[in-house]
Amino acid sequence: KAVVSTQSTGRKVKEKLVSKQLVMERTEKVSKMRKMKKLGKKVQQEVLKKRADDKKAMLDSVKRVRKGHQPDDDFEINTEPEPSTSQKGGGINRKRKAKDAKYGSGGKKKFARKNTAESYKDVSSFSSRIHSKPKRSAKNDKRMGNKSQRPGKSKRAGMKNKQASRK
Repeated sequence: KAVVSTQSTGRKVKEKLVSKQLVMERTEKVSKMRKMKKLGKKVQQEVLKKRADDKKAMLDSVKRVRKGHQPDDDFEINTEPEPSTSQKGGGINRKRKAKDAKYGSGGKKKFARKNTAESYKDVSSFSSRIHSKPKRSAKNDKRMGNKSQRPGKSKRAGMKNKQASRK
């Protein structure tokens, strides 16, 4: 019995040691991961800061060159526009020309529909046959002899009563 008990306790001790070792390995991995994450964040911040500094330096040098304070050989800024070979038709493309021909090219639109003395006097588009028809109303329908108007409430009730009495 003593030998069996020592073997089981030895086994238990070995299992405990293995489990402790696994726990230690896991904690080491986690701590390494944390350190790597912190390091990665630091590196990322440094990279972003470096980019911002480079951008600021570039903008400052561009500003100095624009103002003419410092002739810089790093930039090749051509102030004269180069003649473009890709555009045909004297700088305006075909599509623009077609639309200008169809709709007109811009201009003042605010008073385009305002009546002028000439447009007021021009009656060529006026047709008395179309524009002088009497407005349609109940009175005009009665005068014209149209009986398409619906009878009133009392007349309809009377008609209903007459039909009911016939049956």
